[in-house]
Amino acid sequence: MKSQDQIWKAAIAEAADSQRAAQYLSRLTETEAAPLLRRVKAEAARILVSLFSGSIASAELLCKNPEWVAELTSPGVLDNPRREEGFRQEVTRQTSTLLKKRDYASALDLLRRFKQKELVRIAARDLAHLGTVGDLTQELSDLADVCLGFVLEICWQRQSERLGLPYHQDASDQWHSTAFALLGLGKLGGQELNYYSDVDVLFVYEEEGTVFKTPPARRQTAARGLTSHQFFCRVVENLIAEVSQAGAGGSLYRMDLRLRPEGRSGPLARSLPGYENYYAQWGQTWERLMLGKARWVAGNEELGTGFLETIQPFRYPRAIGARILGEVAAIKTRIELEVVKAGELERNVKLGRGGIREIEFVAQSLQLLHAGRMPFLQGTQTLAALEKLVQYKLFPAQDAADLAAAYLFLRALEHRLQMEDYQQTHTIPTERRSRERLARLMDFGDLRSFEAAREQHARNVRRIYEQVLGADKPGATGQLPGNIDDFKLAWVELLTKRGFQDAAQALQFIRILTHGPGYGHVSSRTTDLARELVSYFLDHCPGGGPAVPSAERLSDPDRVLVRLDAFVSAYGARATLFEAWISNLAVFKLLLLLFDRSEYLAETAIRAPDLVDEIETSGRLGLRKTELVILKELQRRNRGEDEAGWLQKYQRAEFMRIGLRDILGLADFDQSFRELTALADACLQYALDCVSARHRWNGASVAILGLGKLGGCEINYGSDLDMVFVTDGADKELPALQKLAAEIIDLLGRAAGGEIAFTIDTRLRPDGEKGLLINNLEAYRSYYKSRAALWEIQSLTRLRPVAGDKLLGERFYQMTREFTDFRKPAAVCYSSEWKQSIHQMRARIEKERTPPGSENLALKTGVGGLVDAEFVAQTFCLETGYQQPNTLEAIAAAADLNWLPASDVKSLFENYSRLRRVEAILRRWSFQSESVLPSEPAALRRVALRCGYAGPPQLLGDVSVWRAAIRRVYAAVFSCARTRNERPK
Repeated sequence: MKSQDQIWKAAIAEAADSQRAAQYLSRLTETEAAPLLRRVKAEAARILVSLFSGSIASAELLCKNPEWVAELTSPGVLDNPRREEGFRQEVTRQTSTLLKKRDYASALDLLRRFKQKELVRIAARDLAHLGTVGDLTQELSDLADVCLGFVLEICWQRQSERLGLPYHQDASDQWHSTAFALLGLGKLGGQELNYYSDVDVLFVYEEEGTVFKTPPARRQTAARGLTSHQFFCRVVENLIAEVSQAGAGGSLYRMDLRLRPEGRSGPLARSLPGYENYYAQWGQTWERLMLGKARWVAGNEELGTGFLETIQPFRYPRAIGARILGEVAAIKTRIELEVVKAGELERNVKLGRGGIREIEFVAQSLQLLHAGRMPFLQGTQTLAALEKLVQYKLFPAQDAADLAAAYLFLRALEHRLQMEDYQQTHTIPTERRSRERLARLMDFGDLRSFEAAREQHARNVRRIYEQVLGADKPGATGQLPGNIDDFKLAWVELLTKRGFQDAAQALQFIRILTHGPGYGHVSSRTTDLARELVSYFLDHCPGGGPAVPSAERLSDPDRVLVRLDAFVSAYGARATLFEAWISNLAVFKLLLLLFDRSEYLAETAIRAPDLVDEIETSGRLGLRKTELVILKELQRRNRGEDEAGWLQKYQRAEFMRIGLRDILGLADFDQSFRELTALADACLQYALDCVSARHRWNGASVAILGLGKLGGCEINYGSDLDMVFVTDGADKELPALQKLAAEIIDLLGRAAGGEIAFTIDTRLRPDGEKGLLINNLEAYRSYYKSRAALWEIQSLTRLRPVAGDKLLGERFYQMTREFTDFRKPAAVCYSSEWKQSIHQMRARIEKERTPPGSENLALKTGVGGLVDAEFVAQTFCLETGYQQPNTLEAIAAAADLNWLPASDVKSLFENYSRLRRVEAILRRWSFQSESVLPSEPAALRRVALRCGYAGPPQLLGDVSVWRAAIRRVYAAVFSCARTRNERPK
């Protein structure tokens, strides 16, 4: 009989990575599980060792939670899959006491820990080959269903306890409670989840209505308060936060709501009629495919079933032409060109050639063609769909068998890749040792046989995919009229439908793009490439390709085409450029969006044609740079290179990177503001360092303090940099320091080089333009104590040290607290009516800085504009002594200190954020300090489209609502009676 040591040695010898297995066994023997490990049998030892070898994440969790070993090694525990009801019963048993106590936070932490333990158990079953691919994906999906359902119940309970419940009226004015449901899409909907899949979801509620604290009586009118839509959106926001939040037991899932109507710009939840109307009027081919996997997951099951019945005519139309195959193929081509990273097309088991997505597209496309007339074909699972297609003789049995075998192989391979670190990866590594280990995990004796099997499966999948979808054929939107001279009317008609205001002029630019400017020879190959690009361009115009998301539609095709022509002319090598764009359409799309969203960045790109391509291909679009990172990059200036020229070049590239991240939705507006602020901070520090080094300055210390948007880390496109300089030097050193400060300002001004960049504003210093550029701490203290105006003290609430001597900056910051805490009577010499004085100042700004006749367009200075919210935040800081220069964070703190009701804080926070977003989109165009919407109809329409609206009425309507909400809170803070003249028009 084998000894225990022999059992472990034999198990380790069989492991795919014996060294790793031994290391984790050694770690585990140092825990409380050690006595148990000395008694486990050979089969249990093999299972544990396979887990150590195949999944770092699982092994780490097991070492941190050694008590789990007992369950994993118990006889029969891993033999059979655990189903949804079993998961649910276990979660209920563990959390029931906590839920009775309303200890939701602890219950959610327990759920996260439960999910981690179950992932380890499923991974152990997987690596020990105790379950099929279907069993494992079903378990992972059932686990997700239970977790999402549990969190939804808690979020619903929280909101209903605080706000009440939503109700809607029927045709006879009878009130009914409004149902709510969560639908799964993608792999969650198909019950084919991976170890680290995103969970794609939709949220639907029954009808529009109103929230009541107590059930409404029949024929009772709707209360003035929260709408059902607002209630459900809050439930969803809470759900997203809890599911994504990492607690003591890790996080649950990454939720993806981008498949909802209108993507990121669409509401988080919609009513059932809202979905029906959207898909009937605006639904696209990719949405049909997406809804083919829709499944009720949590919430009201009857509503979930009703949703599927409602969208049935859209997702499975009874009559649809085979042209749909070309559109599906176009979607897959876009994925290959724009999503799969360069060099990974043959290694990506999901999205690459011969990958899982191609198998899914074959099954889904044939379902889309036939399932409307043959309901038996409908279903959310890939393998089941292939079987049904064979039964209906719509697909060859051998091809179905080849696809099924490839699907099982690729999904198992995908699991091996993802369970390693529980990371969302689908790409086979390039390192030989990693691939050899992967081969062993897939039960192959050597790497050659593994790769031969993988390549055979990929060939089979690609062959069948091309047979079904005609992958080389253009989609319906890829067809253009013939030669421009022979088909001029057809071209003009097409361009008019695509939203061009001057189709005849646009046609001339397209002629130049496809046939050249009239001098030099343009090959037929270049012309063909140009036509492909024109087709892609027109797909992104209004009314263009169905696979293009609404967020990527162009608002001004005429202007984009003019900019495109200028860019091609600046680049010069037309054929090379077109080849590069065709091979990487993501760069071409970036340029189209750039030309449409920002005039300033478009001009920058035309002056430096390689800049966009360099940023995209270098991977810098995915970076979130801090001040320290930027400063280190600035310090890499080559010796001998002009300081101002280098600074200008670097700023231009960073403005482009930040602007592109913003345009593509890779960063929200708050993140963009913080990155622009980090850039400004780093440039100020760099300029200070350069000037100090030039003069070999070793005298008194200097610090730069930011005010306004710079102080609040809220730098927008085109914002000035408000700042003051301070020194700890004596009066005799001040003349030399004035020159130092002036040179810093001059360096940053020369770096702009006539462009629109950071503009320095030092007028907030004592005595304004008449005062010294830099002064010492005691001079500032004396001024603020005896001569400063109220508005100057108010400006100090947004103070932040940004560059130079940190200790000196902190001393200055602490000194200002003497004057900005109005709880201390001795701190200020202002009367008790100081708040009314601030309100009067706001009234003067409103009157003097709002352009006449533009009250409803003035986002910043008009009634309910951005200044209202900023004054509320600054007044809060003065009245409470709270130090927070960032407007949104100060607003949020007002609720924590009970200075404002939570509802007012939420309203102010949300509506200020919305106005800032519109202002940012406006400023992004020119990089100028614009805060007034254009009055000219065409320009206003373009701004509306860039903001995601159908037109100006919708934009202006929302802006009016937001400003009215902001003014209501402002009026409450300042006890101002609202008059008709104070309301935004």
